[in-house]
Amino acid sequence: MKISKIECFPLSLVYPPPRKRTGKVVLIKIHTDEGIVGVAECGDLINTSYDQDIVMLIIKSWEPVLIGANPFDKELILAKINHLIHNVTGGLSFPNVVALIDFALWDLVGKALNQPIYQLLGGKACDKLAVDYVIGDVANLSPAEIAKKVERILDNGIRTVCLKVGGFWGSDFERDILNVKTVRKAIGDREDVHLCIDANGAMDYTKSLELIRRLEDCNLYKFEQPTFSWDVDGLARLRKSTKVAICPHESSTTVSALMEVIKKDAGDFAGTKLAWAGGISEGVKWGAVAKAADLGVYCGSMNGPYEAVFQAQWLASDAWYGKLAHANFFPMMFHDTFDTTRDLQREDIVVRPMAYKDGYFYPPDGPGVGLELNEKALPNFITPGMSPITIGGK
Repeated sequence: MKISKIECFPLSLVYPPPRKRTGKVVLIKIHTDEGIVGVAECGDLINTSYDQDIVMLIIKSWEPVLIGANPFDKELILAKINHLIHNVTGGLSFPNVVALIDFALWDLVGKALNQPIYQLLGGKACDKLAVDYVIGDVANLSPAEIAKKVERILDNGIRTVCLKVGGFWGSDFERDILNVKTVRKAIGDREDVHLCIDANGAMDYTKSLELIRRLEDCNLYKFEQPTFSWDVDGLARLRKSTKVAICPHESSTTVSALMEVIKKDAGDFAGTKLAWAGGISEGVKWGAVAKAADLGVYCGSMNGPYEAVFQAQWLASDAWYGKLAHANFFPMMFHDTFDTTRDLQREDIVVRPMAYKDGYFYPPDGPGVGLELNEKALPNFITPGMSPITIGGK
């Protein structure tokens, strides 16, 4: 079996009202000479059509490595391109593009063997995984409206809720404090609910320390990425100053970054996104390091139906990953529902998204990633002014 051509589709996934956001993703189809096609989509770090052009250009630059290769030689293929994740002088690359190729190869191999990806990773250890529901529109809602939203989230079975803080998402310091305190009051003293905050690396150590001290009475479960991503020392100092669990995310997404966090004892958990790590293959290595350090694993994946399911397939493969809830819920946001098993009204790039119900998501059991591409709908999602490209196939 050999890879014969690769199709790249620049897509725009528009969130339903009232969110004013369009997710920019690139979907690829890796074709083989035996008619088996691997499909993947990835959008993390892609914010504009210009970025989509760059992603497709990078994949085009890898044509000599990909076209004609045996997809079962996945590790050999990745060995030729994966080192570029950390090498800015060795060629065009960023981790989410490597992840895009990696995802599609896993889907292709799973389809060829008629097995879901989690089976290729050692079997299904988690039948279902808990949702960490992140509320990002804090600047568009009043504290009372945020509290009402949290009540609705809890009514639908979700038990981990995270509020954005720190400024990247439009709120300010005093408003962040008011938001969290209002939500805590609405939740009450329920021990089964985890209330978390996430600054996305927007704060310095001093401001992070002040925030956490002013929220000491809120019984926070975790503070995700308080300090700038490069300030691992600040994370370590903050961890020693608070009882709230510190969860590095932007500071720990790759194996090398996670090692730095471990060396400096800077986290109670470890956070990644497979798109940031470089794909499932890198995620396997990353997860082994986190487990060896006895760190619970937290993941986010927010940019499309395929990216969410590739991550779910990986998370399902190890019982360790079932210990924490994960912000892996794009299909819920896209369809504006807490239950994707019911009839859905919005057109999607997949025939049926991953199942979400009662606060959990359920990795599909079909071959490969377990999704069926909605071929008829795909043209409706092409980014305006852009066109798909084909690599190889001559």
